[in-house]
Amino acid sequence: MKLQHTTSVIALLAGMTLALPAMAAAGDTQLEELIVTAQKREENVQQAPLAITAVTGASLQKDRVLSLEDLAHNMTGISFTANSPQSNEINIRGVVNTRLSSPTADQSVSTFVDDVFVARSGNLNSAFYDVARVEVVRGPQGVLLGKNVAGGAVNIISNSPTSERSGKVTVTLGNYDLRQTQGFLNGAITDSLNARFAFQTINRGGYAKDILHNTEVENLDSLQGRLYLSYRPQGSDLTADLIVDYSKDSNDGVNRVGLKSTTLPASFTPWSTTRALIAAKRGHLDVRESLPIWPLFKGDIAPTPQGARHETYNVIGKVEKDIAEGIRLSSITGYRNNQSFTLYDQTGLGPANGYNVAGPLLFAEPVNFNEEVEQVSQELRLASTNTDSAIDWIVGAYYQKSKVHQYNRYWGESTVLPTLSGESHWNDQGHNRDMAIFAQLGWKMTDTLKLEVGARYTKDKKWGFQQGIIVATGDRLNPADTAPLTPLTTNFATPYGEDWKKLTPQATLRWTPNDTTMAYGTISVGFKGGGFQNSASNAFAARTPYNPETVTNYELGYKTELFDRTVRWNSALFYMKYKDLQVQQTLSSCLCNVISNAPGATIKGLETDLQYAPNDWFKAWASGSYVDATYDTFVFAGVNNSGHMMQRTPKYQSAVGAEVTTDAGLWEDAVSARISYRWQGKMPWAPENTTWEKAYGTLDARLTLTSEDKNWSVSVWGKNITDELYRTNIIAFFQEEMSSFGAPRTVGVEFSAAF
Repeated sequence: MKLQHTTSVIALLAGMTLALPAMAAAGDTQLEELIVTAQKREENVQQAPLAITAVTGASLQKDRVLSLEDLAHNMTGISFTANSPQSNEINIRGVVNTRLSSPTADQSVSTFVDDVFVARSGNLNSAFYDVARVEVVRGPQGVLLGKNVAGGAVNIISNSPTSERSGKVTVTLGNYDLRQTQGFLNGAITDSLNARFAFQTINRGGYAKDILHNTEVENLDSLQGRLYLSYRPQGSDLTADLIVDYSKDSNDGVNRVGLKSTTLPASFTPWSTTRALIAAKRGHLDVRESLPIWPLFKGDIAPTPQGARHETYNVIGKVEKDIAEGIRLSSITGYRNNQSFTLYDQTGLGPANGYNVAGPLLFAEPVNFNEEVEQVSQELRLASTNTDSAIDWIVGAYYQKSKVHQYNRYWGESTVLPTLSGESHWNDQGHNRDMAIFAQLGWKMTDTLKLEVGARYTKDKKWGFQQGIIVATGDRLNPADTAPLTPLTTNFATPYGEDWKKLTPQATLRWTPNDTTMAYGTISVGFKGGGFQNSASNAFAARTPYNPETVTNYELGYKTELFDRTVRWNSALFYMKYKDLQVQQTLSSCLCNVISNAPGATIKGLETDLQYAPNDWFKAWASGSYVDATYDTFVFAGVNNSGHMMQRTPKYQSAVGAEVTTDAGLWEDAVSARISYRWQGKMPWAPENTTWEKAYGTLDARLTLTSEDKNWSVSVWGKNITDELYRTNIIAFFQEEMSSFGAPRTVGVEFSAAF
């Protein structure tokens, strides 16, 4: 970003802020104070010297943020794409994993649930429920977050139990046959033990339809439950928490539609051409209608339908105890177990489409991923607790191990191409071990100036065994084919393994001139270990690792509250240098996915957030981000991507919203209306910058009536009210873009009763 541009943006925002005093009312602040724990200590988010956004559970519920996808569609500086129900892709500041689902792959943007790292992105399909807050940390966090973080992190914090006996039940009905229930029971079991049980069920019809099998797709059936026990013995500084949760969800598959690209070089367009012929026969074919093939795997007596199923249980134990004067020991133990099944047709239309229409080069390639994951983690910390001392410190150790077994089945049917006919399987058993020690020291140099320095030493080890199996070559159209189904070229069985070590330092200087203003400067290094290809073409490819990625971040930020704390304005300016950024692409030469390293990338930008609450009945907010993310040098498969925009990264994002609360007759603060709009600029889907998603925006709103005693409420809500059509993923074939779409307009009514 040019300095002149940055200066003009800051000046514009400052001008907006200075225009607010005439509307501000003196008195106590109406802005919500949030306590976060991203740096392993409780602190006001306004005093935390890092780019962090914290969203309360109440705000999440008002905006119907039920998933990581919803979260990304409700904020700036973060975006979401998804190749399949097994590959959720979170992008923060241009850093994103694209279809990185190998058993040894780490995520550049990490996700934590109740401070425990979640190793597999496919484990996060479960919807949010009974959440206290979500913390989104932007930029590398190489010291304290528990797992070394290269691009940023999302931490989902559950509501903890209290001694007060309470409960709540919420029922929601909406279009697409939505039926949702959620609730909790909370209270004391003994004088020292509190408990909270929370649950959620969601049953929803499909946003799209498989017209070949007359089946709704993109539907959802889910069940979730959590038991949270909190032990606080009287007269002791011991605290112990146990969290046990379970989730299960299923759907009948995804909707994939081949659209003719307006930017790719002229080539064949078999899917859009065939869809046009089918539309002529039917009279209509909508983008939310597709014709996926259900594969008949060798040895089966019936085709396997599209669908996805996940089942996860999670156990977390947290213990804290003062072991000496001014020293506290903290322990966080985590265990996760997940089983998942995903089958989807990558093209959404094949030669066997029920309409006797088959365009040239038309093919179908359903893929089936079966994954079992077992993960354990342990973190131990010692931290100083004397808040009057000029010195504070944290030291700790971290261990995490996961075992991932993938059995992937690819099935292909093609009109002409031998490599797209037949059936190939991959059996991959991967192991990941992460060990680290870390320390941070804080020194209050003056009453207003504090220096924090820290470092983390990480050792990652990845190993396993992968087997590629040619099950069948030809298909019903070309039974004599001898070429195996891509990307497999030959049967193989090979072990693989490698380890990487890295020291990641960090230094932060924090200036707090008064209790409403804080500014900071940070230099930090993030690291993510390397890994190995899944569904490799041969033994050499399976045992050849891709390199770890590292990033160095230079960041300046400030957080301030103005005009009797009726205005809150936070901003951050950052400059990041990436080395060996892990990028996965689809090669047109083999129609296969390959993970490679972009030698260098530069990311620079500005993020700003403004909140305004002049009184107790009105509040408004606005945020925006500018990210200039480009590859410095990146040549892959003969294509020079140097200087191109980084994939799936919109340069501009913005969001605005407001909420008004008023009386209804004698009922005080009974009616509230909330509206929000989020917009993002166009973005390239791949490093070649030849396929793009156009700019789009989504509008949400909610109207709530609350009873006089606040014991019940009824709301009507709408998401994507303008029914904006946007895509969450594409894969380019020829001059076609195999497209997946975001949720359409959804509306509903919600009733809540507290007791």
